[in-house]
Amino acid sequence: MRSSKVLKNEINALNTMGQIVEAYQEIAALRMRRVKKSVLQNREFLMGLNDIYAQVVASYKTFPKLRKSKKETFLRQTTKGIVSILLSANTGLYGDIVRRTYEKFLADIQNNETDIVIIGRYGKKYYDSAHINKPYEFYDFSDSGMDEENIKKIITYILQYERIYVYHGYFQDILSQIAVKTAVTGNDITALMTGDKTLTDVRYIYEPTIEEILAFFEKEILSSIFEQSVYESSLSKFASRMISLDYAMVNIKTMGKKTDFKIRKLKHRVQNQSQQSLLSGISIWGK
Repeated sequence: MRSSKVLKNEINALNTMGQIVEAYQEIAALRMRRVKKSVLQNREFLMGLNDIYAQVVASYKTFPKLRKSKKETFLRQTTKGIVSILLSANTGLYGDIVRRTYEKFLADIQNNETDIVIIGRYGKKYYDSAHINKPYEFYDFSDSGMDEENIKKIITYILQYERIYVYHGYFQDILSQIAVKTAVTGNDITALMTGDKTLTDVRYIYEPTIEEILAFFEKEILSSIFEQSVYESSLSKFASRMISLDYAMVNIKTMGKKTDFKIRKLKHRVQNQSQQSLLSGISIWGK
């Protein structure tokens, strides 16, 4: 059995670890509260905005003469096909949500022809270790908030693609974070937002023109959905970190109890040995 000094050092180390974990928990809780309200409100706003966008797209489709060709549905000019974007993290202690998001991303890019954008060092590390022979664009993105400078660079880069997919964590509740794929452009948006719903057959008057309104929606919705995906990713990571740190705290307390039990057990053993030595001495002198 280890000495009492070693066991006491273990207790001190566990107490220190517990204090560090508690500090991380407080920081994660603060950040989660800061972004949670705005993320959930923006979620509802974008759903409403997307419904309007779906109606505009549906109206535009009914007027093929307005389009340059019968196949062309959207006004945004693009030069490339599909891009898949992974939102990961720059640091650890985010539980398994970053890994699960990467696995979903990896499964899709291996089965589909797509260009690749990786955001965050952990995603780059996972991808490089998989030794996949597909080139990618990498962006180092801060975990502490919205990185406006890099957001502009990323949006400028992805605007050249006709279809854009973002892979990120999604907050359902404090105990449930899931990995999702969000469509940012094109027919995929209208399919995503309408689902099994049937759009109401309503005739609208568009001012100034339906083309200008659709062009505005295409540009603004692309930026809004992508930025919302970044916020969704942050919220899911902080919630996942809370759960991960909570498990860590439970393990630290369990290990502390076990170590404390070993210390008490060692004390009893030392006391028993002292009593046995004392009794042995008494019996010898008694003879």
